[in-house]
Amino acid sequence: MSFPTAADIAAAVRSRRTTARAETAACLDRIDARQASLNAFVTVCRQEALAAADAVDAAAEPGPLAGVPFSVKDNIETRGVRTTWGSRTLESHVPTVEAVAVTRLRRAGAVMIGKTTLPEFASTVLARSPLTGTTRNPWNPALTPGGSSSGAAAAVAAGLGPIALTTDAGASTRLPAALCGVLGIKPTIGLIPYELFPDGFGNFIHMGLMARTVEDLALALDTVSGEDPRDPQSIGMAPTRAVAAVGTAASLAGERIHWRPLFGNAALDAEVRALCEAALGCLADAGATLVERSDPFEGAGTAWRTLQQMNWAGRFGLPDEAGQKLLDAGFLAGVRAAHATGGFELAQAIYRRTACFRTVQQWFGECEWLATPVFTVAGVPADAAGDTRLTINGRDAGELRTAWAPYLSLFNFSGHPAISIPAGFTAAGMPVGLQLVGRLRSDAALLQRARLIESARPWAGRMPPAPD
Repeated sequence: MSFPTAADIAAAVRSRRTTARAETAACLDRIDARQASLNAFVTVCRQEALAAADAVDAAAEPGPLAGVPFSVKDNIETRGVRTTWGSRTLESHVPTVEAVAVTRLRRAGAVMIGKTTLPEFASTVLARSPLTGTTRNPWNPALTPGGSSSGAAAAVAAGLGPIALTTDAGASTRLPAALCGVLGIKPTIGLIPYELFPDGFGNFIHMGLMARTVEDLALALDTVSGEDPRDPQSIGMAPTRAVAAVGTAASLAGERIHWRPLFGNAALDAEVRALCEAALGCLADAGATLVERSDPFEGAGTAWRTLQQMNWAGRFGLPDEAGQKLLDAGFLAGVRAAHATGGFELAQAIYRRTACFRTVQQWFGECEWLATPVFTVAGVPADAAGDTRLTINGRDAGELRTAWAPYLSLFNFSGHPAISIPAGFTAAGMPVGLQLVGRLRSDAALLQRARLIESARPWAGRMPPAPD
């Protein structure tokens, strides 16, 4: 069973061939049918969504996303709708402000259907929180959809809304998108403003998007991109013209793609590698030159962890003893580690971020695009923990927290746009994702290249199995 795309819904609503209310109601019914098995939503906004849909139907000139249902990750502020961050400490928190990306989607006629699940304070690459429990992968509920945009990926994959607004601090959009077989983009830093983040200058957390098709992703990116005066990293950012780009045939003649199957890690599942290389072959068929690179480098690693833990501590603090008992043990350990971090260590982490940026910039002096897998192995159990040992190609590859997705956080530090593109399915039926990274502000061209792969190896028509 397939579901309408955002492009199809908007076209039908704008032409009055259907109504926003009908599309919204159908989406809400699908959520009701899958919530018990997937646990993708923290809050479902049924009444608010139907009222918003009625307003779209009453508008003389519906917007470009007229009647398109969208979800919002539950660490993104939504005025009048609770934003819990997956934490029992914020279970009843209802913001009085709203992220500008949410407002832009609403103004374009899109209808917010609810807030999606995440691990507490978006602090892990897994899919459990003390507040909402475990979110499951729609392709196999015994497996994790990854994190931290867990519910967003599960929802888009299962047809519970064609567009999801997410965040990505080090993996959080690209990893779950890849594990659930959908597209996930972490745009150039600031392209989608994160104007409510406290540190506007040192921020490395990107606003992101997920969708099932490149056209839908382009529609959403064109809507939410562009500067906001409150986010210094967004100043000078023009809205993208990604829809126009993906609708234009691209020749990659003369373009160089550096393929880095290993990124400081020693192990990559052979099936994952083969699927990624087959997807890359589509770009070679369009004229690109593929070059495999294996030169060693130092990634973001420890420095990223230091800055992320300092972000948690600065933004959320260390609660009293009663509050600490409500928190996830891993998140609490990270906050405590930040309190023990000295100024010299913090400065070194900040300097390391700049060094990472310069490394990536140097790479782009030698090529137009970088490509990596998104993860080293598919099919991680839903109850896995950070210290779970991964087995890759029959051998122990180390702990999940370091061995599973080493390809991603570097590009949060550098700010370059990166997209997870579905690359196919393993023999066990689980999705695999290819990461393609571009030069700063090459977001529309990045989507254009994803469209080449989508055209050659379409994925959107393959849906997860219906629940028993």
